[in-house]
Amino acid sequence: MTENMKKPRNGAAAVRLGDVAEVFAGVGASREEAVQRDGQQLPMIGVRDLVDDAVTPVGALDTVGFDKPERAENYRVRAGDTLLTGRGTAMKFGLVGEETEGAIASSNIIVVRPRGSIIGAALYALLSSEAYRPKIELLRRGSTTLLSLSAKDLKRLELNLPPMDEQHRIAALMLEARDAYRNAIRAAELRRDIARQLLNQRLFGGMN
Repeated sequence: MTENMKKPRNGAAAVRLGDVAEVFAGVGASREEAVQRDGQQLPMIGVRDLVDDAVTPVGALDTVGFDKPERAENYRVRAGDTLLTGRGTAMKFGLVGEETEGAIASSNIIVVRPRGSIIGAALYALLSSEAYRPKIELLRRGSTTLLSLSAKDLKRLELNLPPMDEQHRIAALMLEARDAYRNAIRAAELRRDIARQLLNQRLFGGMN
């Protein structure tokens, strides 16, 4: 904990996001680099890849060509990173899991990487909560059709960071809720597919 931290009565520490996390925007890729050509193709995360508190797995991401792939190395995401919309109309969040680790964050994405012993899933739960989402929305600038959020402004966001034991509890609850939601969606999709198959068999099963 830094000297800038204050201790609220509930045991949380009042900090700025930049005190407890590295905050940076993703790498810019020109239209020329996006064309399939010689050079290393790297999986890149865009705004559409932030879905249901998660991020699209590496194997399902679009790729962008880099003649100099080392330029993208500093923008590879790690498990536990929080990603959020840097440019766009809708504010979206995603927590990086092992299935996305190593992908490149695009310039439309801001990466929040916890420092030290800060629990990534707890920080994600805090930032994406109803308490802090409106505060982040207020930091965005631009027109109603294209709003932008800068890493510099986001670093100054004030947080009440819970103590470590509470962070562990928050992280466990957040991950449990996310997994339960995913499982429910998968189960619903499976039931829908089975129902469609049965319906097709009833309607068209006797046709040659």
